[in-house]
Amino acid sequence: MYNKYYVTFTGKDKKDKDKSKRTDGGDRSEKGEKGERGEKGDKSEKGDKGEKESKCAEEKRKHIKSLIDKIPTQKEQLFQYQLDTDQIDNVLMEKKIRPWINKKIIEYIGEPEPTLVDFICSKVLAGSAPQGILDDVQMVLDEEAEVFVVKMWRLLIYELEAKRAGLHK
Repeated sequence: MYNKYYVTFTGKDKKDKDKSKRTDGGDRSEKGEKGERGEKGDKSEKGDKGEKESKCAEEKRKHIKSLIDKIPTQKEQLFQYQLDTDQIDNVLMEKKIRPWINKKIIEYIGEPEPTLVDFICSKVLAGSAPQGILDDVQMVLDEEAEVFVVKMWRLLIYELEAKRAGLHK
């Protein structure tokens, strides 16, 4: 019983059948051989493309990691970081920043709070200082306010730096 399964997994029976077909001669064996060669050629071409894509993806991953590592984690250093607020456009806000803010507000408060999300987004678009945003959301988010603003500021720095580096389309 074990041998039967072993043969099925290794494909030895298949090879033996292929050998018997080849000894018969005829059109099938020629087509089969050409087909096999063609498949191998296709696989190597696909393999080369896959390797290039994976190398490119690996380089991008390393670049992203180095970018994240450069972003300060301490509040004081982070808040001193000068953002190019001109680069924060509606596309970036609507695709990356607003969904993140909305998700975090739901996590902290327990329900969607569109007015607060709009308020925070307008402060970011207006180029407000992080300490000012922290002071404004402190009343609503209490002790989570500082963590929220620090994470949001890190996200803003990352998104702007990634945009500048051409990591986002």
